[in-house]
Amino acid sequence: MNSGNNFTKHIHVKNIIRLLSILLMVFFFVPSFMVSCAGYGNIKISAFKAMTGIKIEGESVTDPKIICIIMLLLPIAMLALWCLKSVLKDKIAAIASGSCAVVDFIFWIALCVGVNKEATDNYCTAKVTAGFIFNILFILAIVVLDLLIIINVLQAEKPLIRQKMMNGYQGMPQQNMYGNVPPQQGQFQGQPVPPQQQGQFQGQPMPPQQGQFQSQPVQPQQPVQPVCSKCGAPLVAGNKFCTKCGNPVA
Repeated sequence: MNSGNNFTKHIHVKNIIRLLSILLMVFFFVPSFMVSCAGYGNIKISAFKAMTGIKIEGESVTDPKIICIIMLLLPIAMLALWCLKSVLKDKIAAIASGSCAVVDFIFWIALCVGVNKEATDNYCTAKVTAGFIFNILFILAIVVLDLLIIINVLQAEKPLIRQKMMNGYQGMPQQNMYGNVPPQQGQFQGQPVPPQQQGQFQGQPMPPQQGQFQSQPVQPQQPVQPVCSKCGAPLVAGNKFCTKCGNPVA
């Protein structure tokens, strides 16, 4: 349980940008283009290979691309900016990192256009691979995160996952020790009340509420026993005289 909480503490926005910057450096060496030439088959080209120049069977086909050196230095600069976060402010680091990401995006598009043009000039066809697509997605993700930090939607030092979890559970009623949810303000008053609010033990009946109709069983009326008008002794049904004093019964 504690290890999971410690893991979420480290998932900050700045750490996500750092990870994306490292992935950009890794994918710099991953093939991003596939060039098909007649008689030579498919040739995989990465940004690193374009930086050193493309050779086919030992013969140089394209000159080295100096622009690719900048494409490698830009992710390193973004990683360095967020490693120096203790010195720079959030917005300054986000503006600098976002600017590097935008420039890197422009350079990748320029490289893609250049590879397609040179392939066409040499009667070849070129197409992008998954490496190019991932590079573009990583760059756009960095731009979006930096923009959200600049407009104060996200904070670089605040855990991203824990913030979402807390916002998701905010405002939900909490259960008490008996598993019941206490009635909120303005809630319908006819719902059952938890035992700790009643002040009684479980199993005892609730006292009648004020204004509530109290139904009681109706007691049957017993017949009145006739008595002698002279001595007051009880009379036996059917006798014409009192059995005690002999007084005639009216």
